[in-house]
Amino acid sequence: MTVKLLLKHKGGFVPVIRSGLTLNDVIEQLRIDEIGALVVTDDKEKILGIITERDIARGLQQFGRNVVDRPLRELMSRNVVTIEISERVNRVLELMDRHQIHYVPVTDHGLLVGIITMLDIVKYRLAEIELEANALKEYVTGRHDPMA
Repeated sequence: MTVKLLLKHKGGFVPVIRSGLTLNDVIEQLRIDEIGALVVTDDKEKILGIITERDIARGLQQFGRNVVDRPLRELMSRNVVTIEISERVNRVLELMDRHQIHYVPVTDHGLLVGIITMLDIVKYRLAEIELEANALKEYVTGRHDPMA
């Protein structure tokens, strides 16, 4: 399955935030979107960074409670691992494992078009496993059409 097809099934919502805001704004947006990461972009196409719950935890450790008033730019990750929309879904899992991340923004010729989360990958794999299990059950019980 391609990333494009996975995005088609999950929907095209991409949680984003503008770069000029504070961490307090980030926390509020994370709550509203019910997600653990926001892509930082000022035009909804060019990725400037990503801010995750992990970045917030690092900010708390570094700056203490006053971190909420700090500019988002100081806390976001700037080296964002992305995947092109034409890639296969298995490639996303490889990137997540290699870079120890849970969110991978999706691009189409360098422009932001989606985001894949670890939960999306888990749902995809569970659906895949269920299809395989059902095919095996049909084969074992003889409810398959060998001519199909």
